[in-house]
Amino acid sequence: MTPPSTTVTPAGAAAPGDDVADGDDVALPAPRRGPALVVLGIAVGLVILLFVAGLTDTGGGTVAPVASVTIPGGTAVHLDPASGPLGPIESGGQPPADILSALELPTGSQADGNPVDGDKGVGQFDRTMPFVIDMSADQVVATFRVLFPRLGWSVISTGPDAYHPGSTEILAKRGSSDGYYWEAGIVVSPMTAAATTPFSLRLFEVPESA
Repeated sequence: MTPPSTTVTPAGAAAPGDDVADGDDVALPAPRRGPALVVLGIAVGLVILLFVAGLTDTGGGTVAPVASVTIPGGTAVHLDPASGPLGPIESGGQPPADILSALELPTGSQADGNPVDGDKGVGQFDRTMPFVIDMSADQVVATFRVLFPRLGWSVISTGPDAYHPGSTEILAKRGSSDGYYWEAGIVVSPMTAAATTPFSLRLFEVPESA
């Protein structure tokens, strides 16, 4: 005896004997896209985060003022904001406010001459302001070596200045909200016979290729 034949009808398909007119749509199961959309969303989110990080990589932000620092030997050096004394080098909104606010000078620093215009208005900002103070050269060097990191600067180097024999240069770098890095160079000369120490502060914008 031959068993009766059994026909299995796929879900959503027309069963035998059903009338399906030409042109009628047959409903098919919708593809499952949930996991793929989740993966795509994560990928897009990572791209956005990386893009934003790239835009803000050099952002310096603001730092709290530092009233004083203690240098090796135990001497406490009091500080004042540098924005006022550096006023003569400002031009066209440069240096940015977050760079100026992240600079301080030992209390008692006095301007010692006219600012030096290194960029002449045709290149990236590069200006220098000379000062003098009644501290030893070693104390001035030690002050900026301690102070720069406290104000959010990374000290790049400390050593003899190639252009001023007998002087010491402290070079530091910091990101700014203008999208560039800025460098501050302090050149400290030997103490004079008048028991004062000349030093200069140079601020310059780092080229994009640097």
